Amino acid sequence: CLPGLSRWQRLTGSGLCLLLAAFCFGLAALYAPLLLLRARKFALLWSLGSLCALGAAALLRGPTRL
Repeated sequence: CLPGLSRWQRLTGSGLCLLLAAFCFGLAALYAPLLLLRARKFALLWSLGSLCALGAAALLRGPTRL
């Protein structure tokens, strides 16, 4: 998928994904007290944060060799 990325590029991409995930999780935490009123926005932010965290882990691990 991304075999041409150097180690520095993988670390940078992973760090950016982790920052975005932390931002999304932080915003979702702000909506936690309003969960009954803004459940859709909370779920969207939490899901996006989880997706970014998984993307960061995938960038660090890299493609598998078969």
